[in-house]
Amino acid sequence: MNVPAHVHLLDRWLSEDVPHGPAVQARVRPGDIVQSGDLPAGLAPLLDPEGRVRRAARGARPVPVREAASAVRGALLARGGTASWRGAALAARLCEEILPEAHEAMLVTMIDPVTGEPVEDEVHADLRWASWPATVRISVVPRTTPAGRRDPACDFAGCSGAVRTAASESGPAEARLRAVCAGNVLADLLGCDGPAAFSIGWEPHGIAPGTWPDHAAVRAWWDTTSWRERYVDDYLDLDYDYGAGGWMSSTHLVASGEDPGDDLPGEGCDALGDHARPATGPWVMGDELRFMNSAVFLDEVEAFCGACRDQTGAGDLADALLGEILVRPLERVGGPERRMLVWADADETGEFWRDSAGEIDVYGDARRLLIVGPTEALYMVFKGEAGI
Repeated sequence: MNVPAHVHLLDRWLSEDVPHGPAVQARVRPGDIVQSGDLPAGLAPLLDPEGRVRRAARGARPVPVREAASAVRGALLARGGTASWRGAALAARLCEEILPEAHEAMLVTMIDPVTGEPVEDEVHADLRWASWPATVRISVVPRTTPAGRRDPACDFAGCSGAVRTAASESGPAEARLRAVCAGNVLADLLGCDGPAAFSIGWEPHGIAPGTWPDHAAVRAWWDTTSWRERYVDDYLDLDYDYGAGGWMSSTHLVASGEDPGDDLPGEGCDALGDHARPATGPWVMGDELRFMNSAVFLDEVEAFCGACRDQTGAGDLADALLGEILVRPLERVGGPERRMLVWADADETGEFWRDSAGEIDVYGDARRLLIVGPTEALYMVFKGEAGI
C-alpha cells in the first residue's frame, strides 16, 4: 500500500493548494490479475463515488515503467496540479522513487460508457510488481465535488458504496488517514524496513469535562481503551528463525525448545507511570509508559524533526510530512497552549525516537507515545525495522 499512501496524501495536498487542479487516485487489485481481452478488469477509476461520472477501459498499451511515471507527472504539471512546493515534492517522490520499483506498466485509454466517446484529458497508468501479485492503477483525472460526507478511509480503499461518517467523526477520520499516509511516506524516506512504521490513533477520549487533567481519571479511561490491549501486538512479533533454530523476538533469540512466552513483557508493562515518581535510568522493553514533562517532550519533537530533515535529506518535504504526523495533531489535542499530559517509552534524557547518536533509530524496538488533552487523545507507535 506504499503507492496508494503516497497518492492519497498527494491528492489531499493538491485539493488544498490547487482547488481547480486535477485529482490523483490509486486503486489496488490484489491477487491474480483478471483479464478482459487485453485489459485488466476491476480497476475503473473512482472519479465520482456517487456514480455521476463513469469510465470504461477501451484499450491498453504496454510501456516502460518510467514512461508511465512520466505520463502521470506530466498530467499533474499540465493541469497545474503541482503548483505548490509540497505537491511538487511529493509528486517527484512518487514518480522518481516509487514507480520505478514496478516491473511492468501499461497506459490505459478510457471512454465514457454513456456516450461511447473517448476521454482525452486523463491519464491512467497500470503498474505491476514482480514481488507481489497485484496491480495498482494511478489515475490523474478532473476533480469533482463530492456529494455528502464520505468516509475518507473508504475513499482510500476504493469502496464501491457511499459509506458516510457523522459530522463529528469526519474531521478526525480524515486527519488520522492523512497522518498514517504521511507516516508511511516518512518511513520510506528514512529507510524503515516495513510498511506504515508509524501507527497513529487519534480520537475523543470521553473523559468528563472538568475532570481533565486528573491523573486518576486519565488512568481509568486508559484501562478501557483498545490501545492498552494492543501492547503485546505493538511490541513483540515472534517469528521462527530457521537458521538459528529458535524463536526470534525484537529483543533477543530464544533457543529452540524454550517457551517463547517467557519473552513477553511483564505484568504492569502497559500501565501509565506515576507523574509524581519519574523513572530514572534508561527505558527498556517491558517498562511501563513513563510520564514526560510536556516541555521536555516538545524539545524532543523539535529535535526529532531536525533529525528527520538531516537523515532523509528531504528538507521541506520532511517538514510537511511531520506537520501531518505531529504538528497539527499536537495543536489539535493540546490547543495553542499545548495543554496535554504525555506518557512515552522515553529515556531519562527525554529521547523518544532517537538513538544515542541523535539519529532516528530505524532498527530499534517499537516506542509508544500517549498524549491526552482536554477532549482528545493521540496514541502513536513508531516501529522501525519491523513496521506493523
